[in-house]
Amino acid sequence: MTGETTDPILRRLWRHRWAIFTVLAIGYFFVYFHRMSVSVVGQEMVEEVGGTIGILSSVYFWTYTAMQIPCGLLTDRFGPRMSSTAFLLLASAGSLLTFAGDEFWMMVLGKMMIAAGMAVVYVPLMKLISVWFPKSDFAVLSGIVIAVGNVGAIAASGPLSMLADALGWREVFLVLGVITLVLAAACAFVIRDHPSHRGLPSVEETEGLGSDDPSAARVPILTGLHIVMSGGRRFWPCALAYFLVYGSIMVFQGTWAVTYFDSVYAFALSSAWMVTALGIGKIMTTVAVGALTSRGIITSKRAAMVWGTSAFVVVWAVIFVFAGSIDSYWFWFLTSFLFGFFGGFMTLSFSQIKEWYPIAVAGTSVSAANVFLFLGASVFTTVSGWIIGTSYTLENFSLVWGLMTATSVLAVVLLLVSREKGPGDGLFGVEAVREAGSSR
Repeated sequence: MTGETTDPILRRLWRHRWAIFTVLAIGYFFVYFHRMSVSVVGQEMVEEVGGTIGILSSVYFWTYTAMQIPCGLLTDRFGPRMSSTAFLLLASAGSLLTFAGDEFWMMVLGKMMIAAGMAVVYVPLMKLISVWFPKSDFAVLSGIVIAVGNVGAIAASGPLSMLADALGWREVFLVLGVITLVLAAACAFVIRDHPSHRGLPSVEETEGLGSDDPSAARVPILTGLHIVMSGGRRFWPCALAYFLVYGSIMVFQGTWAVTYFDSVYAFALSSAWMVTALGIGKIMTTVAVGALTSRGIITSKRAAMVWGTSAFVVVWAVIFVFAGSIDSYWFWFLTSFLFGFFGGFMTLSFSQIKEWYPIAVAGTSVSAANVFLFLGASVFTTVSGWIIGTSYTLENFSLVWGLMTATSVLAVVLLLVSREKGPGDGLFGVEAVREAGSSR
């Protein structure tokens, strides 16, 4: 990545870009923490206020999904600073409601508020990376972001289990509400939507780029969405593949893994550490593939995703075939690690999609892809909730694991037909962006 310089103006640019990145990267840590928390403290919550784990998990994902397109459009229209600040305040309020609520509907409402607020972190962060950092840094920075998120997922597994035992699950959400409030204030004070808002040069100027893809351009909301959705094989195969892969990941990591291992195996060691191993695997992959891509070692994102996701299919097959038949904590610990490691290759799809589009619709392109991730999580966790319900039997889990294996195979097929941007390919939708800009 581009290092610090001796030029005073460029030093200021360097400091500001990293301050902005750090604030929202910390926010993304808590996005994952909230996302995974149901798998660890969900049972305690429903025992106290009623309801089911499946509903608590799926309502989070349905709300997060519903926010994806709006958050991308809001980010492109009103800017990352205003969007992230307002919605982190909403997430803080949702955490405090979860802390204080004494009925299941209040838990559900709190989850919806948290999900809506946390949905408006990733897309603004990707937009800010596009505007403040050189294009060559995008792959490694997006990998770091996903890695930070997975540190949040790790914190929401074994460590959260210990914290909830020490403080109580309600007090955990009180702390989260206060932290999220502080993050909202940090967004308002630190973030600026473009270097020019700090009197600093744009990426085009510092990198010696032309004006074909201006970082400060704005396009109407519907125009940006239409540009992205018209991408054909540039957009749809990757988006649908991640729908399938991420849906299956959230069924296992975000909803049922701890309940499954506790119900079927009753290991002496905490099953929450299985989710910790999974998160470590995803961190290793996302950091590695981002760094290797930015250094040109991974020359084809599409090929890397095909091979990685094929291995992910094998891991799912192991979970399905050997369910209930191998009574070894460390076998399943290793399987969980490999599940996360190979599931992490799909994070390259964001780079593969984004590199086709102008910066002016960067937020919309990422959010349009993101909506399929969380639509997959919403659909798959809902279906798995219908199948498993409150009957935690090996037969019910095995049926779900078999379905997840089959959908992962389909994801590999979709990746094979996706189109990766080559050196001689131009940006898609440049003319539409120009026309939109000239008509404003």
